[in-house]
Amino acid sequence: MDSMMTRRGFLAAGASCAALAAIGTSTGCSSSQTEPLSSDASVTYTKATLCAGCANKCGIEAWVRGGKLWRFMGAEGHPHSGGYMCGRGQGLPSLTTSEDRVTEPMKADGKGGFTKVSWDDALSDIASHITGAGNKVALFQDGRATDAWYAKRFMASVGSPNYYDDSALTNANIDAAYKTLLGTTPVFDTANAEYIVLLDASGDETVRPVEVKEFQKVRENGGYVMAVDPRNAGADMLADEWVAVRPGYELAFLLGIMGDIVKKGDFDASFVEQYGEGFEEFHAAMLQYSPEWAAEKCGVSLDTIYSAERGLVKAAPHCHVDVRPGALLGCGYATSLETVRCAVLLNAMLGAVNQTGGMFLAKVPSVDEGVFESAPFTKVSASGDGIAKAGELGNASCQDALGAAAKGAADVALFVECDPAADWADSAKVEENLSGIGFKVVIDSVLTETAQKADYVLPAATYLEVESVVAPVAAEWSVAEKRNQAVAPAGEARAVYQIFTDLAKACGKGDDFAFELDDVNNAFCKAYGITLDGLNDTACCAIPGASVLAGDAPAIGTDSGKIPFASDAFEKAGLARVPQYADPTVAPNDHMPRLITGAQSMQTRTYTADADKIAALAKDSGAERAWLNPQTAANFGIADGDEAEFSTSTGKIRMKVRVTSLINPEAVYVPPHYGIESKEMAQAAGYGASVWDIVPRASDAATGAGMVCEVPVEIRKVGA
Repeated sequence: MDSMMTRRGFLAAGASCAALAAIGTSTGCSSSQTEPLSSDASVTYTKATLCAGCANKCGIEAWVRGGKLWRFMGAEGHPHSGGYMCGRGQGLPSLTTSEDRVTEPMKADGKGGFTKVSWDDALSDIASHITGAGNKVALFQDGRATDAWYAKRFMASVGSPNYYDDSALTNANIDAAYKTLLGTTPVFDTANAEYIVLLDASGDETVRPVEVKEFQKVRENGGYVMAVDPRNAGADMLADEWVAVRPGYELAFLLGIMGDIVKKGDFDASFVEQYGEGFEEFHAAMLQYSPEWAAEKCGVSLDTIYSAERGLVKAAPHCHVDVRPGALLGCGYATSLETVRCAVLLNAMLGAVNQTGGMFLAKVPSVDEGVFESAPFTKVSASGDGIAKAGELGNASCQDALGAAAKGAADVALFVECDPAADWADSAKVEENLSGIGFKVVIDSVLTETAQKADYVLPAATYLEVESVVAPVAAEWSVAEKRNQAVAPAGEARAVYQIFTDLAKACGKGDDFAFELDDVNNAFCKAYGITLDGLNDTACCAIPGASVLAGDAPAIGTDSGKIPFASDAFEKAGLARVPQYADPTVAPNDHMPRLITGAQSMQTRTYTADADKIAALAKDSGAERAWLNPQTAANFGIADGDEAEFSTSTGKIRMKVRVTSLINPEAVYVPPHYGIESKEMAQAAGYGASVWDIVPRASDAATGAGMVCEVPVEIRKVGA
């Protein structure tokens, strides 16, 4: 039986389904009607598909009339979104019909503009550059991309190992810690927790509307949520208590708790003995840390540290420290990796693994090339070393790769639905790097800042206009998801997977792409034990055997099958075998606070900035403003609404200031979505300033993370 999720319910086996429902997982997803795409005004149909506003890929239902989007709503019972949509998701459809869309291939005219060309001419010219470059080709792609399988296959087909996504500027540290310590992605059972420490949630303000209900349930059940964060935004605002920790000192907060738990013996000895390794070494190292030491480091009261410790210990194992994705811990500080490491190990110390209200280790079936043995295509592989060196615990940095390409390591660069010129650290250096690459191709739906510097711009269809490659999503019951096409592409725009197929044929590699998207997706579906028909109907299907129930033995994906409290992998990467404290690289003071940044709830990088409804909301709410604490603002003679200049070793920007007590005095927050210079992005151009103009380029050696918050900032009131 296909494990589809539809309005008719979750068609999994009865006992498992009942147990899953008992731990609070949603069980349903809307179905598509099966009418083909049609421009007939009398035809109305719906398509179940997925939002593209962030990595959550919430379920949506598109109602189409006369071939045009007519109505748009959350898909009922989707396991992650529960039928709700956030403001970003509601505003994003306007990108599809935007007057700013690129709808035909465009070639640079050598005078700062573009001329329209045919697909055949564009592909032929681009292919000649790629084949002439040998393996000196690099490709950069948005880390949320659903067409990464095609991009990687294309690069392998032309013989280049140089594929890079932009995770270095989002989640590199989080991903590395999870992979090294757990071998899988954890998910947190928020709704049923008795105590939660919510760590640095403001790094990404995105809160799925269904999460509001989960936090509400915690409160209704008598639970408690403590938000530990230098800024109070996003999910922090749903907490019972906000702890305004000094930015970059979250590591000390956790170590102080862990040290006292070890000293008192309040850990789950049975769990760490059965599922951990190296605990004796870890135990000895933790004894040097105390709540008193942590309180002083973090700039919070001793009672706060003890309160968090007591809350976790008393609630264990029905509790957790929640690490949410985003800038502060994903790529923020030099100490971010160690902070995430401590969060994972603290959950394990408390035995809060695969327990109601705890941290569940998701089961996501691994898929290797073997699943394609019966598919109508063969394996292809690249040769040689990449132009950027990978860290021991993570991938190679996209920033390092761009710098190497500019120095001659790549003659051709492709940028796929990512915009380094607007979204990567040190804008001036990015522009210099782009200028140093001989031939550049951008695949995108609008003329981004990077597109303005390209030799060719190929028009990409938007998320409502395409089918996508099937991909798994980690959850207490993991699912497979697929984006479904709701409307026809605008003009001559093509799906990204189709562009790679066409480009491969132009490069003489057509045999490597002599198959259809359905062939790829059928192979993945077979591996996951589902059917493509199910995904075409509902956009999401439960993966049989991928459920985790409270009390299940954790499926730890490390080589030893245990959680390393003392880690050989960390030691190999040049780090301590056990968690170890270090101060942040930057020590903020009254004259130079630390810069912090992180995605706002309405935006994802500059990807969403040109959607007219989102742009209007940003402008109406003054979302471009920097945040300063009243104490900090007073030091510079700045009042709410004043314009200030922010300077670092990298550059200067000017922007208005929001004076608020919702940020630690040692921090200044600057949003990362504004300052767009491309006039062809008319909704967003000229609004606000770019934080990336003042963030230096940096990389963590172990993970490739960008360390974008290790920046002291000089502040001056404009006109003072």
